Amino acid sequence: MKKFLLLFLILTSVSYAQSKKEILVGDWQGTDINGVKNKMIFTPDNFISMTINGEFIDGKNYIIKGGKKDGQKALLKYEIDESKVPITMDIIAIALEKDKEVEKGRILAILDFKSDDEVRINLGLNGVRATEFNNSNEGSTIFLKRN
Repeated sequence: MKKFLLLFLILTSVSYAQSKKEILVGDWQGTDINGVKNKMIFTPDNFISMTINGEFIDGKNYIIKGGKKDGQKALLKYEIDESKVPITMDIIAIALEKDKEVEKGRILAILDFKSDDEVRINLGLNGVRATEFNNSNEGSTIFLKRN
């Protein structure tokens, strides 16, 4: 009977555990090492809105300003892989060309959840994903807290 009860408790707790993606969904604010404020909003349908160079980018409805793509609609989506340590995340820039989604680039990131309401994210803006959080990449790390 004790074994059955223990098995029941284990299975019940596993079925109620949230994935890191579910925890990530929401509105986050934080600062980088230079004190620059950042905002990130993760939606359940894999869109991300975020502050880039002081400009807030709406991931579901971004209109490109300037250049040869001026006025074109773009999207910003994210994918995470919880099977890797640290957790990896790709932020994907997508242009809408003739109503088709065309990938234009990726920001490669890693995530470290300190709690359900605190996460640090290292953004590989040079096309290289960090493999760990350390002193050499702290300039590209953002500490976020849930709003």
